[in-house]
Amino acid sequence: MKYTRSTLLASSLLLLAVTGCSATGTATSAAVPEVRQITQSAHCGLTGPGVAYIHSQESLESLLGVAGQNMSTGVIRQVDLQSEQLVIVTLGQKPTAGYSVGLADVAQDGSTLKLNMRVSQPAPDMMVAQVITSPCVVLAVASGDWQRVEVTGVTEKPLVKRTGK
Repeated sequence: MKYTRSTLLASSLLLLAVTGCSATGTATSAAVPEVRQITQSAHCGLTGPGVAYIHSQESLESLLGVAGQNMSTGVIRQVDLQSEQLVIVTLGQKPTAGYSVGLADVAQDGSTLKLNMRVSQPAPDMMVAQVITSPCVVLAVASGDWQRVEVTGVTEKPLVKRTGK
């Protein structure tokens, strides 16, 4: 196959344009902090829908000391609070089993970390245990320059927590 100078030039320019678009997309996503789900529990022992921000060992121990919680604390204690903080999102008390909460999307808007949550509930005709639960999720968030955490998807209005930074 014979290539002309103009074909090679056009191919090179196309490759450069595609690479440039790809690099631009990466730079934009780098602004969004890394968030990973550490654990999830059907019973955290927290009674109201809410968000807790954990940035120190003392605040972690205080939260893990809540009576009646059933979280996997070993994996939570392994998080290095110097490089990551914990965000715990709870649905509050629910009348049956079958409820859960998980992370759907992450964004950062200025000094606000925005966490959009996905909430699951049992279908109306589903057989579930009649037991009071308090579902929650524990997220590890890479350190960033936000001053507040805003959680949507759990209640009608966003749940907001100031970080104290």
